[in-house]
Formats: sequence, C-alpha cells, structure tokens
Amino acid sequence: MTTHPTSQAAILPALLRLPGFVGLAAAVFFLGFGVSLSGPFIALYGVNHIGMSPLQLGIFLTLNAVSSVILSTRLARWSDRLTDRRPLVLLALGVAAAGQAGLGVVRAYPAAVAVGIVLVGLGAAAFPQLFAYARTQMSAAPGDIAERGQTVLRSMFSLAFVVGPGLGAAALARFDFMGVFLLAAVCLLLAAVPILLSRSVPLRATPAGHTVTEPRTAAPNRPVWLVSLAFVLYGMSMTMAMSMFPLFITKTLHGTTGQVGFLVSLCALLEIPVMLGLVMLRRLPSVEWLVKGAMGLFVLHYVLIYVAHGMPLLIVTQVVRSVVLAILAGLGMTYFQQLLPGRVSAATTLFSNTMNVGGMLAGIVSGAIAQAFGFRDIYLVCAMLTFSAWAVMQVITRPGFPWRSAR
Repeated sequence: MTTHPTSQAAILPALLRLPGFVGLAAAVFFLGFGVSLSGPFIALYGVNHIGMSPLQLGIFLTLNAVSSVILSTRLARWSDRLTDRRPLVLLALGVAAAGQAGLGVVRAYPAAVAVGIVLVGLGAAAFPQLFAYARTQMSAAPGDIAERGQTVLRSMFSLAFVVGPGLGAAALARFDFMGVFLLAAVCLLLAAVPILLSRSVPLRATPAGHTVTEPRTAAPNRPVWLVSLAFVLYGMSMTMAMSMFPLFITKTLHGTTGQVGFLVSLCALLEIPVMLGLVMLRRLPSVEWLVKGAMGLFVLHYVLIYVAHGMPLLIVTQVVRSVVLAILAGLGMTYFQQLLPGRVSAATTLFSNTMNVGGMLAGIVSGAIAQAFGFRDIYLVCAMLTFSAWAVMQVITRPGFPWRSAR
C-alpha cells in the first residue's frame, strides 16, 4: 500500500504509542455509536413516527443530503486554511448532537425537515472533520503508520455498529424514537470529550492557504471528477439499500426490527477482522485495485438481496457486504487522499460528499421506486448503479486512458 511499509508486528504498538491515538479511537467509536443507534431506523422513524409516505421520506433524506454536501464542503474549505482543526470538529459534533435531540422531540413533517436541513446537515461534517483531524494528528508518524492508523480508526467506527443497532432496537422497543435519538445525542457529546482534551499538532500553512499535514506523495494519475462519479454511484446504491433495508425486512419479508438490528450488527462485526487484515498484512494489491474489486463484489451483494426470501440468504449478503465496506469505507478515504495529497480535509470531505451526493440522489429515487414497485425492486436498481460505478473505475484505470487528473 505504500513504498516503505512498517513491519507487521510493530504496526499496532506503534499506533498505540502515538500521542492521543487512544483518545482519537474513543472519539471515532462514540461517533459511530451515535450514528449506529439511530441511523438504521431513520426510515422507520419517518414512516411510523412522523407519518411520511415513501416519497416524503425520500424528499426528507434528499434534503438532508443536499444540506450535508453544502455545509460540509464549506467547513472543509475553512478547515484546510486553519492551523488547528479542533474547533471545527467540536462544532460539528455539538451540532450533530443537537440534530439528534431535535429529531427526538419533533412530531411534524415540516419540523423534522427543518431539523434535518439545519442541524443534521451541518452535523454530517463531524465524520470527515474528525478523520481529517486524526490524519493531521498522525502526520509525524514514520512510514505508512498514518495510513494504516486511519484504517484502524475506521474499524472503531465499524465496531460501534456491532452493538449500536441492537441497542437501538432495544431502546426503540423500550423508549420509542425519542429515547433512541436522545441516546444518540449523548454518544455524540461523548465523542467530543477526547477531542476537547487533546493537544492539536500544529500545522504549517502554505501560501495558497492550505495546511500542510504530510508530504506530497506519488498518487494515481486519475481524473478526480470521474473517480468521484464512481463513488457517487456507489454511495447512491449504498444509501438506497441501507435506508430502505428496515422497511424491506419488516414490510416485504414481514420480519422484525430485531432482525434488522442483528443483520446490521453482523455486517459491522465481520468488517472488523477484514479491516484489521488490511492493516496487518504487509503485501497487498494497490488501493485502487482493491477499490475496483470491492465495487464489483457489491453488485453480487445486491443481486443476492433481490432474490432473498429469508434470513439464511440475508446473512450471506451481510458477509459479502462486510468485505465491501471494509475496503471502500476505509481505503476509499485513503484513495481520495492519494489523489489530493497535502489537502487532507478537502480530500476527506470530497470522499464523504460523494456519499452525501449519492444519498441526495438516493432519497427521491428510492422513495419513488418503493412507492411504485415495492421495496424489493430497489435492490435491482442498486445492482445496476454499482455495476456502473465499477465500469467507470475500469475505464479510467485502463492503460492509455487520455484524461489526466484534475487537482
């Protein structure tokens, strides 16, 4: 993955010796815990609690995504011009907590939309800003420690999803949606504590206004806009599938919210050994090759869901999904940072925004498909979208591709 890999046995001890790394891991875990408590049930919240139709739910999700893209992009521009990203991380986490609490107390559709646009939209910047801050905190680490450390942190996010959805389902049964969202808000505030107590690594600003967090290294010569297009298509399919998964299980397959929590947690649990394998193994294919392979594997995942009628095959789909997300969620971020070296916040936010733009497109499309054809057909469309993403990556990585990277 890099030209000078650190020895396998020394990777985790080296990470643990980095100042503040344990605190960063705790912050990422609590961020993931907050997201995992409420995120898998947002569709049920809209339909069962607020009374949204599938199309209204799609509009709600789309407006949240539009707001997330606009606000997180603005914060990323500020972040790359600051010598200390910590205030923006704390701001984003605080607003995200307020957004979760707001969703817990509102009962009307317009109020839910307003909270989503203003608070949830701005709070979505917490993820890219926290990971950008983490990357700068590890910038002085030798060899490829920073790159692998980022994958370890992403595994902490996945670890939160092992228990979060199950606890979210239990909280939903016990305390209704208000309890779920307030519990998520508390977790997001806990994520801010290690950041508040940390000591920021000073950054050096360049004449162009960007902060230098690591040396510029060789990166794939790819058109960033086409890579972004591929990830938008991937993000669109992932958001469509995830947001409608609880409704597919409970409405189409007549399952339970407990089964939803189990399947989501199973996927997250299986992600962790795959991610740690990516950290520990010394010889791996290139990040780009792994990204392409994961997109191709995601097509199989959606086809299997489309033909599934019970839990056995759905469990298999989560095994496949865990491998895909372990690669794309962790190494996808690294891939964008390779494409935009020296601009860690912009690269991390661009990666995050491809997911947000995908979510923006997914909201209305998935709502319309569900209302017109049912929840199962959503997964056929997801398979086609992901195949398109894989095809884009295949074309632009072909030898002799004419368009150069636009940085």
